[in-house]
Amino acid sequence: MKFQNLVIVLFLCIGFSKINAQNFALGKVSIAELEEKMHPIDSSASAAVLFTKGLVKINNTGYTERITQTRIKIYKKEGYDWSNMQFSFPSGKLSAISITDVYTYNLVDGKIVKSKLKSEGEFLEKINKDYWAKKFTFPDVKEGSIIEYQVKVIGGSLNIMDWDFQKSIPVNFSEFKTIIPDAFLFKKNFKGFFIPKSNSQVANTYGYLAMESTYSLQNVPAMKEEDFVNNMDNYRASISHELEAIAIPGQIYKSFSTNWPSVAKTIYEFDDFGPEVKKTGYFEDDLKLLLADKIKPEDKIAVIFNYVKSNIKWNNHLGYGCENGVRKAYKEKSGNCADVNLMLTAMLRYSGLDANPVLISTRSNGISFFPSMTGFNYVIAGVETQQGTILLDATDDYASVNVLPLRDLNWVGRLIRKDGTSEVVDLMPKKSSSDIVAMSFEISESGKIEGKARRLYSDYHALNFREKIAK
Repeated sequence: MKFQNLVIVLFLCIGFSKINAQNFALGKVSIAELEEKMHPIDSSASAAVLFTKGLVKINNTGYTERITQTRIKIYKKEGYDWSNMQFSFPSGKLSAISITDVYTYNLVDGKIVKSKLKSEGEFLEKINKDYWAKKFTFPDVKEGSIIEYQVKVIGGSLNIMDWDFQKSIPVNFSEFKTIIPDAFLFKKNFKGFFIPKSNSQVANTYGYLAMESTYSLQNVPAMKEEDFVNNMDNYRASISHELEAIAIPGQIYKSFSTNWPSVAKTIYEFDDFGPEVKKTGYFEDDLKLLLADKIKPEDKIAVIFNYVKSNIKWNNHLGYGCENGVRKAYKEKSGNCADVNLMLTAMLRYSGLDANPVLISTRSNGISFFPSMTGFNYVIAGVETQQGTILLDATDDYASVNVLPLRDLNWVGRLIRKDGTSEVVDLMPKKSSSDIVAMSFEISESGKIEGKARRLYSDYHALNFREKIAK
């Protein structure tokens, strides 16, 4: 046992010595790095981040500059995915993002060959009405290649990007630095099982007092996918910031500390949210025919829910604000999740039910630790009854009453009522899904077996089965 521990210590020391020997500056790729055949600590790694550094600098007016520099080593073909990069930015703000120093390095006949990004390797793609994505593919990538790049984003006020120290591949070195004037106060939150080393000092080298903080981690293991964990990002080593207050002595003090109820109330008052739920004229005639003989609440819920699922198709766009608006979505039979589910909420209300929107964060969006407008990215419908809240999401053809698509099952959401009050709603299933097999058969004297078998799926087993056979 002692011998094994000694081997592990020596192995880690070798890894650290290799990491410390690396040059954490773009353009300084070494032959030793290119010759490396496997990661010194994780031999199964298909790729590794040799170093990544982030800088967020805010000046005394709140103007923000964000710079990221990254170098990645490709060990195996499975690591080629890391040579395809994507960065999102607000619509119409292409000039705000600059991607430079995009190079691939290979070792050819003992010499370092440097390949530059080609124009055909760059793409622009619309994500939704609010965001576009700039994509690029590194040239000449092969096993053993090293790729590196720099991304610079300027503009925007008082927005500090989240920083992941841990990724799905090993990270040899990760550093995040913030320069924040003392007039701006931010909350910090650390996630994960690895806490970075930190160093902070007050500097006056920018013409104003600012706090320089540096956070770093070395030898961070890969974040492996685990069964029964719906979002690994919730456990990834990372740091996030949230603006707490602006405090300029003798001039201004404004607090941004808030809570989820006030965030929910603010969102409800947005033009593309609350007012959309109030609109009913576009569907009233159709709904009157649909509800002509429906008296029981459960019958109303079922018929309206199935009507929306059948007639309005989800365009796969997220967001709690309407993209087309409910009227246009109804006419064109397509919209984002807010168009679909706010329309569903309005119809349920019109039928006399106590229906309200439920803001949620999907699994891909993670769980927000601070009350903020970006904490939610999706909306579903909730009907309050004496037996509890019934949850509905009409974006999925195979979802049913109280059986939400898997993307929605992310801890809790927040139901917002017309009067501005709100409450937490548990999104997780309240009962286990069943998969029951019943068999009835007879055995004849000759040994022949005849009979029938029936298989009954419920809830999420049924949802998965429907999706499977639909393909």
